[in-house]
Amino acid sequence: MLVLSRKPDEWVRIADNIEIGVIAVKGNQVRLGFRVPSEIPVLRGEICDPPILPMQPQKKNGKRGRGRFAA
Repeated sequence: MLVLSRKPDEWVRIADNIEIGVIAVKGNQVRLGFRVPSEIPVLRGEICDPPILPMQPQKKNGKRGRGRFAA
């Protein structure tokens, strides 16, 4: 998993046609914007079937650890 820090109005590009940006940060809530071609579905993890569970951060030894992303 790639983990990046971004500030409001900063974007990340994936391939040639997907951009994800931080629109706003208010308290512990982050608003993201997605520029994605209409033929690519974008779904929130909690409404997928089966739901996408939070990832566990990876330790330096390559093994998954228990942290704030643990399910």
